[in-house]
Amino acid sequence: CGSMAASLPAVAQSGPLLTWVTNSTVKLQQLIGVQGVTNGTVTYVTDTDRQTGSNLLNQTYGLYQVGGTDLGNSFEYNGKVNFLFGDTLYLNAGDTMAWSTNTNPLTGLRLNFFTNGPNLALTVTPTNVIMNGDNVPAAGVSNNGNFYIVCKAGHTTATDNTNDYSVLVRFEETNNTFYTGRTISVLTNGGHFIDMTLYHFGANILMFGLGDYRASAVYLASVPATNFESGAGTLYFTGLTNGQPSWSGVETNAVPLVTDNPTNPTIGNVSVNYSPAAGLWLMTYDGGRQKPNLDSTVGIYFAFASAPWGPWSTPQLIFNRFRDGAEGVYIYDASNSNGPAGPTIDPSKNPPDTTEGANYAPYMIERFTTVRSNTLTIYYTLSTWNPYTVVLLKSDFTIVPQIDASTLVHKKNKLSFAWTAPTNGSYQVDYSGNLLSGWTTFTDIITSTSGTFDFTNTETGGLPPLRFYRLRTTGP
Repeated sequence: CGSMAASLPAVAQSGPLLTWVTNSTVKLQQLIGVQGVTNGTVTYVTDTDRQTGSNLLNQTYGLYQVGGTDLGNSFEYNGKVNFLFGDTLYLNAGDTMAWSTNTNPLTGLRLNFFTNGPNLALTVTPTNVIMNGDNVPAAGVSNNGNFYIVCKAGHTTATDNTNDYSVLVRFEETNNTFYTGRTISVLTNGGHFIDMTLYHFGANILMFGLGDYRASAVYLASVPATNFESGAGTLYFTGLTNGQPSWSGVETNAVPLVTDNPTNPTIGNVSVNYSPAAGLWLMTYDGGRQKPNLDSTVGIYFAFASAPWGPWSTPQLIFNRFRDGAEGVYIYDASNSNGPAGPTIDPSKNPPDTTEGANYAPYMIERFTTVRSNTLTIYYTLSTWNPYTVVLLKSDFTIVPQIDASTLVHKKNKLSFAWTAPTNGSYQVDYSGNLLSGWTTFTDIITSTSGTFDFTNTETGGLPPLRFYRLRTTGP
């Protein structure tokens, strides 16, 4: 609830606040099967949950030879939600894609992989782009009836991230062909959009980008949707002036939109979408890799804003594998040899029994985001490194409506104010002459179809010299 005194202004807010509900982050499903082979001998059970041993809904190894993968950024195209996965075991580290028509994650997310023949997943193979280890399909978007992905490329064992760049690729589903387009961003040129997430916003496509892997803040760019293939007219966010965004046509002029550390950013993957019901932009990213308190700060963070350029809220840590019961349960704990060990990618370098698990790539699935009463719930994929697979998590947030100070009217016999909140909510206002006790409730049940709610208190004889008002949720 929110409260205010009639004699004092409230802090101006342009949308409700979201507060993570403690202990609400839980694993719902292991999405990808695992299959480990050592000297021709199977060492892990195929297509079973590495935590529970139960059969998986998605028999990905048996059906597609996808026996371990990571990432899973998703986007909508042609009525389906499409997923982009990274280096995949048993397909020469090829990258794979899947789709789903599910609308309710609580009944299980069923994945159907794009195929290149019976029982064989299609691998992402754009022309003239080497897609070996650590070169992956990072993001996708639907535009003008086309299926676009952005691939992060240029990575080699010898150069590590140094020569990373991003390239636009169009996928033609009718013939399983990938057409290579323009280079979007180059790290050696100061590029901030090597890894990214994409979002169709009005007449533009927004790019929320990252530069050097796990050494970057989040940046923002906007491309006219009609020019997406050429990139003509791309503008880069350079900050807010009196609450309005400023832009530049030069990529190196871009300024951080969100960061986990102003002097030493460590963000590795980012996801952004929009919740119409809450009227807010939502962001998840993996970060917090600051020493010496690494174990308590590393994890998945969440922020929100009323506009894509912000200002964004202070990030909240919504998943930490130690705090939230994942370490040694469905993420391998190498220090104590607890939990599911393996499979791992490149086991000669990452032995299953000694390789610590991890948490990264928290990609929200927009169609699953829900608002019920005063709770917003997000669902997102998470990669666990050891075992080398992807799980589905959910996290809840309490929606707290914020009174907009710019709407406050206080006269001798009248007080009125407004707030924004999800349209399915209803509210009442209490009043009292004492902030700590003696509250009385106005009978009005306040609803809205636009997301803007308002309240007016008028008394012919005039309002008392001091009165407190309290706003609270009543339903649904």
